[in-house]
Amino acid sequence: MTTPSDTVHAARFRDMDLRVGQRVQLIVPDTLTLKFYTTIIGWVEGEFLILRVPDEQGRTLHLKQGEALEIRLFSGVSVFAFATRLETLLLHPRNYMLMAFPKAITETRMRSHPRVRASLPVEVLGVDDQVGQWADFRLDDLSGSGAAIVGPSTLGAAGARISLALQFQLHATGREERVLMDASLQSVYPLETPSARFRHGLKFESIDPRIVLLVQELLQGTPSA
Repeated sequence: MTTPSDTVHAARFRDMDLRVGQRVQLIVPDTLTLKFYTTIIGWVEGEFLILRVPDEQGRTLHLKQGEALEIRLFSGVSVFAFATRLETLLLHPRNYMLMAFPKAITETRMRSHPRVRASLPVEVLGVDDQVGQWADFRLDDLSGSGAAIVGPSTLGAAGARISLALQFQLHATGREERVLMDASLQSVYPLETPSARFRHGLKFESIDPRIVLLVQELLQGTPSA
């Protein structure tokens, strides 16, 4: 799901803040390719979890009863992981599966500072609270705490407050996300390229977990748009 940071520690079940319909990754241990996404149907704490049987390209994947599996999920700015076992398949009528309740859960807090090259359209919504027309801007690189964007014109001098919107697909959630961000302009550099004449360094005013997750997916080479 992500490339996690080095900070790993034990977690409690309630730390995951699970939600019905939440997207999780299902991994067959000791394999490199058997990784599937599915959703949470429900749970009884201390007894079992219920997941939807994953499907791939419209085909339901019939896993084996008793099979050992690993579940990973993203919550807040952390990745949680635990071992489980497929106890019962409930294929009719709704393709559910009953999973053993986790005995041990690890939490890996993702770092906000890794930076990755990116090329995604970004909307500039305002500069110093002034609404205007700033078209044809794109991300040049991205981290959880800031970004560099390039475009045909300058957005102001260092210290200016920039409002942005970024739209992208997150593989881990299966959703199209639209994130609104406020940032401060740290630097402006001229460029000598036909497509972009200026590069702007930005620092986000707050860290959005969806941006942190996007960075991790881009580091893995997962398509985001």
